[in-house]
Amino acid sequence: MGSQVDSKFTWVIKNLAPFGSEIICSDSFVISGCKWRLIAYPKRKWLNYLTLEVADCESFPIGWRRLANFSVTIVNKALEQIYRRQVTQQWFDHKTPRLSFPLMKTTLGFLVDEEVKIVAEIDVVEVIINGFQVLPSQVKSVNRLFKREPDIASKFPINNPLLKTAYMNVLLSLTKTLHLSPQKISNGDLSDTETTLAHMKTIGFKLELLEKKICEIKEKKAKEKAGKIKIQNTEEKLKDLKQKCLDLEAQLETEKAEVLAASAPLLLSDDEDVF
Repeated sequence: MGSQVDSKFTWVIKNLAPFGSEIICSDSFVISGCKWRLIAYPKRKWLNYLTLEVADCESFPIGWRRLANFSVTIVNKALEQIYRRQVTQQWFDHKTPRLSFPLMKTTLGFLVDEEVKIVAEIDVVEVIINGFQVLPSQVKSVNRLFKREPDIASKFPINNPLLKTAYMNVLLSLTKTLHLSPQKISNGDLSDTETTLAHMKTIGFKLELLEKKICEIKEKKAKEKAGKIKIQNTEEKLKDLKQKCLDLEAQLETEKAEVLAASAPLLLSDDEDVF
């Protein structure tokens, strides 16, 4: 059982004693764009170890790293006591995807009705994916980018961290722009995107998929333009047809009136008797 608020995850383990020495895992939770989970190692009626783990790390591209501050608080609600342990600036990567530390019997007094409450707080300071430093909010987009195009930066020669970050931001902006619907991309924006894409290729990025996306957008915009011209021509023809219909209806009414007048009886004069 767990709940999350911002950078804090609260995990309540119930019926701790029956677990014995089994491993207990929390549900996965997302903080700062990263997915985590807690693992507890109970022993009798206290927690022996607690582990913070990067969830689904097997699916991450090689070269990912995360620098995070982590603190854990174990709460005894009945006695309003807490046990707190702080760990700062821990790097997580493929070789070290988890952080474990002993709790020993310090947690024994925090077990209430076979239940223990753990509050974990995580602050992701830095995320590195394939050598590129990105914001926590960009993790999902960058992971998706490298998953779709694993070799996109394989020939990128620049090592300066600030320049690498700048180029990655440009690349993410290009990707975001090209994921808009063609109607939302102006011709000017498309031209700027194409120019920037060409420059990024000269730097060493492999951007065949984005080039293909530009071609698709151009094709759709061309079809959209041709379609709008057809619609305009059809609307003008329809307008002419509607006017012709109105003219024919008016002509029909005139002809009906003439026929009605022709079929009316004639009188010799107003004062003449009719036999």
